[in-house]
Amino acid sequence: MRMVVERMKDHRLEARTETATVVVDRPAAKDGDADVFRSVELLLASLGTCMVGTMLSFAEAEGIPVEDVRVELKPLVALNPERVSKIRMTMHLGGDLSQEQMERLREAAEQCKVHNTLHAGAATELQVRALP
Repeated sequence: MRMVVERMKDHRLEARTETATVVVDRPAAKDGDADVFRSVELLLASLGTCMVGTMLSFAEAEGIPVEDVRVELKPLVALNPERVSKIRMTMHLGGDLSQEQMERLREAAEQCKVHNTLHAGAATELQVRALP
């Protein structure tokens, strides 16, 4: 897996893999484009889609009848340094589900790779080089 991020024009950035591309910009309030994702929105999307996908795979394997799912994510921002300090999430499940099944689905969702990474923390390493 490899992601490349490059400046397009102004403050717009293009993030791409071998098979997909997404455009990212700063907020419209700071002269950004209102029709594209912001970086933190992509973080939330990564977390939400990973959790839902993992949970649905678990539900299918266990025969738990999830008919619909929606997860809402809200970041809380802290300063010094500026960061997302907490993400509040609410998962809404549709289907004839018991409390025990919903608890098992919550536990499964929290086992996704992105949730585990955020929960445990990930080491990062940045090198800076001149363009050829």
